[in-house]
Amino acid sequence: MHILTPGKGRTGDYDFTLNPYRGCSFGCSYCYAAFFVADEERRQGWGKWVEVKVRAAEALRRHDLRGKRIYMSTVTDPYQPIEAETELTRSVLSVLLESQARVVVQTRSPLVTRDIDLFRQFDHLRVNVSITTDCDEVRKQYEPGCASIERRLEAVQTLKAAGVKVGVCVAPMLPLRDPSAFGRRLGEIGPELVTSVWFRESTRPFASSTREGAVSLAQEHGWTREGYDLALAELRRACPRVVPASIGFAPV
Repeated sequence: MHILTPGKGRTGDYDFTLNPYRGCSFGCSYCYAAFFVADEERRQGWGKWVEVKVRAAEALRRHDLRGKRIYMSTVTDPYQPIEAETELTRSVLSVLLESQARVVVQTRSPLVTRDIDLFRQFDHLRVNVSITTDCDEVRKQYEPGCASIERRLEAVQTLKAAGVKVGVCVAPMLPLRDPSAFGRRLGEIGPELVTSVWFRESTRPFASSTREGAVSLAQEHGWTREGYDLALAELRRACPRVVPASIGFAPV
């Protein structure tokens, strides 16, 4: 089973990336992961299918992961809604814990708080929570299948209160209603770091790039790179925890 992929490119600082699922049911309009799907029908149906790598934990046990830097995940969310039933990601985390791998978990799901008991046992772990906007009206347009902004902020707060290192990724940044107020709110919650990126752009086949649906929405909203730069500057002034993406997505 293909469960570990050597880090390269944007994930070159990691030994491996790890994706417990194939596909993603969140279906965010901007998601670049669809570009890595070779099958055209599945690419067009991104957000409507998920495959469970049922033997993922078993496959991991065949590797010596002591001290290895692992990024979970790059082309799926490890906390798919179905994770509440399968507990696949939880079983994968248990294996990684046995070897004390150095793990960064990337998710947008409040379900991540379920595994706080495991997170607290790692010597080196950070949970990055994606919170792309401060406005649920915007969220519903770009990522209608995802949890509300407030629930994600509460998840960050819960992780922080439990002593788990946590980052907030405003990535990609969608239109913000009030960047300064958003920055102050993040500062009050106190994640270890906050980072942000603009939409990904690429014309190469099977390369990560923002999908057309999100690009069209951004054009409708007048959301431009210049607007992003201005919003990021406001966010940074209000929240001293904002760091470059190279730090926000770096290994622990």
